[in-house]
Amino acid sequence: MTVSRRIFMAAAVTTAVTASSASLASAAATRPGGAEPPYRIPISPDDTPDEVVAKAAQVRPTERQIAWQRLEQTAFLHFGVNTFTGLEWGTGDEDPDVFQPSGLDTDQWARALRDGGFKLAILTVKHHDGFVLYPSRYTKHSVVSSSWQGGKGDVLRSFADSLRRHGIKVGVYVSPADENQYLDGVYANGSKRSPRTIPTLTADDDRTGDDLRSFTLDATDYGAHMLNQLYEVLTEYGPVDEVWFDGAQGRIPPEKVETYDWDSWYAVIRALAPNATVAVRGPDVRWVGNEGGLARENEWSVVPVKDSGNGSIDYALKYDAPDQGSREALAEARAVAQYVQWWPAECDVSIRPGWFYHEDQQPKSVEQLTDIWFRSVGRNSVLLLNIPPDKRGLLPDADVARLREFRERLGRELPEDFARGARVRGDGAQAGHAVDGDPDSAWQCPAPSRGTLTVDLGQERGVDRIRLGEDIRRGQRLEGAVIEARVPGGEWSLVTVVTTVGASRVLALASPVTAREWRVRVTASRRAVRLAEFGLYGARG
Repeated sequence: MTVSRRIFMAAAVTTAVTASSASLASAAATRPGGAEPPYRIPISPDDTPDEVVAKAAQVRPTERQIAWQRLEQTAFLHFGVNTFTGLEWGTGDEDPDVFQPSGLDTDQWARALRDGGFKLAILTVKHHDGFVLYPSRYTKHSVVSSSWQGGKGDVLRSFADSLRRHGIKVGVYVSPADENQYLDGVYANGSKRSPRTIPTLTADDDRTGDDLRSFTLDATDYGAHMLNQLYEVLTEYGPVDEVWFDGAQGRIPPEKVETYDWDSWYAVIRALAPNATVAVRGPDVRWVGNEGGLARENEWSVVPVKDSGNGSIDYALKYDAPDQGSREALAEARAVAQYVQWWPAECDVSIRPGWFYHEDQQPKSVEQLTDIWFRSVGRNSVLLLNIPPDKRGLLPDADVARLREFRERLGRELPEDFARGARVRGDGAQAGHAVDGDPDSAWQCPAPSRGTLTVDLGQERGVDRIRLGEDIRRGQRLEGAVIEARVPGGEWSLVTVVTTVGASRVLALASPVTAREWRVRVTASRRAVRLAEFGLYGARG
């Protein structure tokens, strides 16, 4: 990534598998029982605005998207030759021997991330320069050409093993851009898509045998190179829970272009890592549109999208449009959009000014990180925070301390939920489910744009943080609600209003409001709202 965007063998299944990328992707998307999840619904310019909204209200996330959204806070680790050259975007012709971490300790990474509250971490297995952090069979621009550990080093192996020992899920970033492969005449060489056998066995390949799973997929020369590397990563390093792509092109002459084989790449990921989300140039997760870690004030998970070729979808509106999913945005996008899709936002930001480590940079303050959390996780998005290892191969001491302080600060911001298990009443059904702490249970409003839920805390409490969450298994429906508190004298007083909620909405009040009874009133929605969480907190210090 840049400011411009950027041996554990899988269980043997069958002998060679020949399938198109389309059929593989379709099979991977099907739920048990054969029902296709409605995470993407076609729309047409002939649809009325109300018909598009009705379709958007029917869109549901897949199981992998639900699991991803519940992570809330994930980590990125940019590490490679750039760490040692001081660049943010490498050249592809750097000497691999520059990669010399003097004290690599991925257990230190994992401990710091666990203690910081992270549940998944993504490693830059390959950045735009093409240098690979594991011994790939398909390039020498990797750790095998460094004298570090005698050419036997494998950062990905160490990373994956350490994360699993500490209970953290594994993610990988494999850059579509590859400066080294351009120099080698593979990237953007003008080759046509044609059927390729994956894996493409090398002369001294150690994977031969009748139980080797293989695929026939359409790809260019470089597309096949990517497929072979994805195959290695997804079959030799244990379960992978996220594969992260950006849409970066190499820094190549303007007349050159590499059209990426997204459909084939997605197909092999779905086949080999069916539970992995594919982000952010992928069908499961979208980029929020900036690298400051900030979601929109009203962030919709259901947005209009269009086909951008080779099985890839893209924003129907501008990627940084201030509104991606409201009624107005859906109406505006009808002329160009082909679908409404569950495509939740990921907010990426680095703890330091750069994505790779630079000695003259310092980490963001706790106040900055906390503000980012409220404006990402608190706005129906997942925070992806980059913490770059240094030249030693360690997370810097200042960054480790900052992660610990950040988690402690969040604990003070959202301590005890006063509403958990409190007395509650509401119209509709199962009002108690909004305060039981279970994201899979919910209070069911009686009808669209209607519903009042009242919580009795048993005594007056000072509240300055409110957390709401919809049951996203049923989609994102709420378009307006008010939060009120009963003041002395028995009158209800307006505390705040909210337009969107989704998986998580955290509202910080300017000052505490003291009351015993609180209520949320739904004022607008696309279908009857199902509210899974109504939390009331008083921040400490």
